[in-house]
Amino acid sequence: MKIDKIQFENVRYNPEFGAFESLVKIHDHGETFSYPAQVAAPLHAEYGIIVRGLMQAARNTHKKATGNTRLHHAAPLRAATVDASQQSLLTRLLGNAAA
Repeated sequence: MKIDKIQFENVRYNPEFGAFESLVKIHDHGETFSYPAQVAAPLHAEYGIIVRGLMQAARNTHKKATGNTRLHHAAPLRAATVDASQQSLLTRLLGNAAA
C-alpha cells in the first residue's frame, strides 16, 4: 500500500493521558481518510518522535480499517465549488439574509 500524503490537524498535548493527539488525514489513491491518532510522550519530547508516532498510529489504523470503519471524505462537487467562488463574500456568509 502506497500512501500519497499524510497531514496532521491541530497536534495537541493531552496531560490526562500524557500523550500527543491529532486527527491525521491520509491521502491514498486520490481518496482522503481521517483517523484520530495518539502517541504517548512527555511534553518536552522531540517533534520528530511525535510526528513519527502519530504517523505510524494512523498508518496502522489505515491498514486495519475496512470500508465501514473509515472516515472517508467525499470530493467536493466541482459545480458547487465554482458557484460558491462566484458569489460575493457577504452572500456566502449571510446567505439570503444579505439580500
